[in-house]
Amino acid sequence: MTGMAIDRSVLMAVEPLSDPVVQLSSLDFPGEVTVDLTHRNPAMSGDWGDYLRAAATVLGSQRPLKGGFRAVVGGDLPGAGLSSSAAVLVAYLLALAKVNGFDLRRQEISSLVQRAENEYVGVASGRLDQSMILYAEAGKLTRVDCADMSIQQIPLPASAGSFRILVAYSGVGRALVGSGFNTRVDECHQAARLLLELGGQATHGNPILSEVQPEIAERFLADLPRGPRRRAAHYFGEQRRVASGVDAWRQGDLPRFGALMSASGASSIHNFESGTAELVTLYELLREAPGVFGTRFSGGGFGGSCIALIEPEAAETIIERVAQGYAAAHPRAGATASFHVCRSGGPATLSDVEA
Repeated sequence: MTGMAIDRSVLMAVEPLSDPVVQLSSLDFPGEVTVDLTHRNPAMSGDWGDYLRAAATVLGSQRPLKGGFRAVVGGDLPGAGLSSSAAVLVAYLLALAKVNGFDLRRQEISSLVQRAENEYVGVASGRLDQSMILYAEAGKLTRVDCADMSIQQIPLPASAGSFRILVAYSGVGRALVGSGFNTRVDECHQAARLLLELGGQATHGNPILSEVQPEIAERFLADLPRGPRRRAAHYFGEQRRVASGVDAWRQGDLPRFGALMSASGASSIHNFESGTAELVTLYELLREAPGVFGTRFSGGGFGGSCIALIEPEAAETIIERVAQGYAAAHPRAGATASFHVCRSGGPATLSDVEA
């Protein structure tokens, strides 16, 4: 998988406490959340504090949390669907580790974020979002090999020129819990199990598509039921597009990279069958706009934003054209939609500030 971070952030100011308690307030959400770290499994409450409870639970299951903190969290992430849940989980884990004197490796943080999302929040997410947050380098494409979690940082040749990342927020919020996202993940597991069985290979409880050899998938894909077949087609198509995209980026070929990005967006719509009506409209408008190299959904596509790789000098014209077309197609969502021109950014960091 490949991706990059943007130059927008979730920021948290932390004051250590000697007691095992966290007192957290937000600049974006009302109320204050208090979590007693001596409780091994704090109950989820359905509010914005659940991500803190999830982070404390997964880290506390591995190490004793004897120190807490008082903190304020906020940020400037535009719209929705830009990995904000992974970002706050990374922030909470970094803070808990810091005040308790733990040295967490980035791979360990990535695994803990996935556990928090899967086991406590209820989203069957993987490691893409937090990997970009933890490893991204400005101006580079980050590639993560999910088999061994190895990381490659791929620079863009200077001859390619510059680019910007346009975030087009649909005006429709995203909530993966209760959406079709978890169903899509289940269908990927079903596809993997069926392909392994058809290929005469042993299966286990919850196989994943990376365990299936591409030649087995090519031979038996047509034999799968519709849902698993389409999910598998998306997965194996994405594998090919990632390899081609890395090559295009290394060559500085932004038009080819963008075309692959748009092909990924089309597969998300037709094979993964994600995308609200609003997001599909944004995708189509961006895909046709001059100055856009390529576009796709940000995240699973169940609400939130589209992202586009664009020519910097075309940004104003792109936004004007797309905003007009979007407002005409979706007047209600168009009233709250927004557009944000970003640069690629670097990884999550900790900073000590003297009082």
